[in-house]
Amino acid sequence: MSSPSQNQNALLLLVQQLQQELQNQRSEITSLRDSVAQLQLQLQSRQHPNDAQTRVRVRLPDPPKFDGKPHTLRTWLPSIRAKLRSDQLTGADAFD
Repeated sequence: MSSPSQNQNALLLLVQQLQQELQNQRSEITSLRDSVAQLQLQLQSRQHPNDAQTRVRVRLPDPPKFDGKPHTLRTWLPSIRAKLRSDQLTGADAFD
């Protein structure tokens, strides 16, 4: 049979292990709460865009159609590039 002191030592060791496990779980809960709070802030910031994102984008007017004359290409090409860039059009979308 086990002596009373051995039983007490085993019980004390078990209590210490349980206390450590409880402390570990508390730390994990705190960490998870911090993560949840951070994610909530990120979600709120995406749901409420700032003023820069809600401003109306000014669109450049369409440049005149290129008439095929070489001397007008120097002015037409930069204007069409600026138009496509301001409308954020690339690839096939630029020609719709």
